Amino acid sequence: MTSTDQPSQPVHEGSEAPTRQRLLADFGDEYLSIQALFRFCYLPAGRLSFLKELAVDEQWGARDFALLKYLAVHLRLSVEQGCYLWNEGQLVMTAGDLTTKTGAPIYLGISANAQPEGNPWVVNWVGERPSTQALPEAPDLGTWASLDTSHEVVVACELDHPERRVHLPGFDDASAVAKCAAIAGAISWAVHRGLATPQIHSGGRGYFVPVYLGSREDLHAEPDFVAPVVVQSDRGIVRAVLSPQNAYAPARAVVQRCEELPPWLLGAWESDEREEEPEQADA
Repeated sequence: MTSTDQPSQPVHEGSEAPTRQRLLADFGDEYLSIQALFRFCYLPAGRLSFLKELAVDEQWGARDFALLKYLAVHLRLSVEQGCYLWNEGQLVMTAGDLTTKTGAPIYLGISANAQPEGNPWVVNWVGERPSTQALPEAPDLGTWASLDTSHEVVVACELDHPERRVHLPGFDDASAVAKCAAIAGAISWAVHRGLATPQIHSGGRGYFVPVYLGSREDLHAEPDFVAPVVVQSDRGIVRAVLSPQNAYAPARAVVQRCEELPPWLLGAWESDEREEEPEQADA
């Protein structure tokens, strides 16, 4: 392993610290998305590879999609909450809650990009021992509204839309009312059994709930699809249906270790890793 324990020289050593408003503006208009991360900073392939090598081993997916989503969430929230230090021309912040294999937090050093036509910032250091007296904290992910088993489930998405690629088993000839009723019932059934998992999807905090329509024999098995549920007052609102593989990255972004995710989601992700790249709906 190549050592990068000490940061390389920043581009603008001794420059004034940027305001938080400027840093937030550098993310652009999208929120907690990979596109916003890329607009904010350049992630050299070598730095990203070293981050994966340094961290606890796990499968991040094709083109490291889940890791990029994780960083997109945590870097933005770190800036929002002021969970960073300015040290000799370099932003220093945690890589979320990622740790080394011995449990030490991992930090990132981010400097101004010397290429004016490129991203405003560049990740130029990854390691566990930043050259700062104090150490920044990981950001607080916030709170999630409680998903209560007594909540009414409202299906507010177009189940027959031609661009929807998730197959709804046994629904070919069913009416729209019957489809919504079956999905709402399956969601309530899963919530009652504690199968929902928190997620950050398209900028909002909600839950992914597995929907079993064909069989409910094995609750660790891959579901037919996943419903993103947002709690509003005493209702759970469903505005899309996703494949389990597409649900992984937004759910992984809010847990410290992938093992904290429910078995149905981990199994679907590992199965997909062995087969083919998932359709990446959330970026």
